Amino acid sequence: MNEPDELFVLVGDHLAGHLRRVPDGEIGERDTWIAWQFPKLSQCPQLETRSVNSAYLGREVPQHEIVGGAGPLELVDLGYADAALASWQRFAAAQRSGRLPEHVRFMVGLPSPLSVVTIYVAPQSRPVVLDAWTAAMEAQLARILEGIPNDRLAIQWEVCIEFGILEGLWTYLDTSIDGVDAREGIAAHLAYLGNLVPGGVEMGYHLCYGDAGHQHFVEPSDTGHLAWAAQTLLEQVHRRIDWIHLPVPKQRDDDAYFEALGAVEMPDETELYLGLVHVTGGQAGTRRRIATASRHVSRFGLATECGFGRRPLSQIPALLDQHAALSAPWAM
Repeated sequence: MNEPDELFVLVGDHLAGHLRRVPDGEIGERDTWIAWQFPKLSQCPQLETRSVNSAYLGREVPQHEIVGGAGPLELVDLGYADAALASWQRFAAAQRSGRLPEHVRFMVGLPSPLSVVTIYVAPQSRPVVLDAWTAAMEAQLARILEGIPNDRLAIQWEVCIEFGILEGLWTYLDTSIDGVDAREGIAAHLAYLGNLVPGGVEMGYHLCYGDAGHQHFVEPSDTGHLAWAAQTLLEQVHRRIDWIHLPVPKQRDDDAYFEALGAVEMPDETELYLGLVHVTGGQAGTRRRIATASRHVSRFGLATECGFGRRPLSQIPALLDQHAALSAPWAM
């Protein structure tokens, strides 16, 4: 997908009555999630590529280290605000033309700084780079909030590599802490991000186990870590969380996967979206996952595991039609 207009037409045609929020499809250099941030980090004069991380599906990922003298890191503009503001204009035009319903909000997805820094920065340099990159993301968010009417905007924090830390693939910052021992730091970071978004803007979290090559970096054994994250955010974020989205692997239509999720105290104002819509197995497979999830969670919306990225455009209409066929229209 090369232009956001293509996505706006597709979702308007296939999901008009089901829509609450619509992103721009993360087109162009953003189509591989955070990969486009590596060259931006490389432009910082205090950072140099000196090591390699191979924890993500065995692929070698170069990592930056701080070199040279002291002083604040000179990061270049991250690019998220420019992209959001440009796509907002196209979104608003799509609403004026009737291609998208008027009630739909424009959704901007932003990665958690901890995800970016864990993948692209060596452990000993992570604390300093995390502080700098978080400040840079705050500046991007401020520009988005200033440039888009807040009552038409939704912000989604995309949380991915944190679950790799919880699963023991990566360490937390510059320490040897991994797994559940890192929970306190991860929770504080994610809650901080949520509290940056003012109340007039909708805000939610996308919880993810990765989607490179349509493959998780590790298969979750169940929703244990996801349920912990959801419950902790609901307790620590001091504003309403409008939605939480989490993945359901295509092979998981068993009770064991969903059991932990049933213990989450989900308030009425928070929408839960389960990513159980897959190409594999079609509607029959999706119905099996819905039936099992319904034994543990009474109220949820439907989604794919990780959006519609990194797949042929020809597959997207059928996925959209699955959503429409298996969910009720949104009642305004």
